[in-house]
Amino acid sequence: MLAFADVAVTVSDAQDAAQWWYEKLGFATHTIGPPGSHAVVVAPPGDRFLLHLCEKFEPVDPGNTGIAFVTDDLAADVARLEKGGVEIVERAEDGGATVKFADPDGNVYWLIGVPTEFIRAQVGRRAPEKPLRSAQKSKSARRRMGAGPGKGFSRV
Repeated sequence: MLAFADVAVTVSDAQDAAQWWYEKLGFATHTIGPPGSHAVVVAPPGDRFLLHLCEKFEPVDPGNTGIAFVTDDLAADVARLEKGGVEIVERAEDGGATVKFADPDGNVYWLIGVPTEFIRAQVGRRAPEKPLRSAQKSKSARRRMGAGPGKGFSRV
């Protein structure tokens, strides 16, 4: 069985980064393996999403991670982040419900305001048991689209 594990972001010091996520956002932290192991993950309490704080495998590459978090109280969460000294790097120009913030290594994350009902609906949501029809393309269709081994698909 194949299952999604985590999303990794490169940091200069995984333990320091985990402490930052705990102090600034209240995330739970966990080290997989013995103390000092490479696999340090953080997550919002009770969430299934894991953010792997990856140290020493790649150089830190600051910028937009494309990783987004949702909140049902954007104003309160932004105020809490700012009070805690978290750098807000961008706000939606039209006053919309999107803010970007940075960790100490310069990795940028999105914070998106959504209705409470949206968050509640997503908590227990899982991917379909079977692939969606659009994902069930034949080998010839993938080749026509320019995909195949070495072009976005790999053989297992």
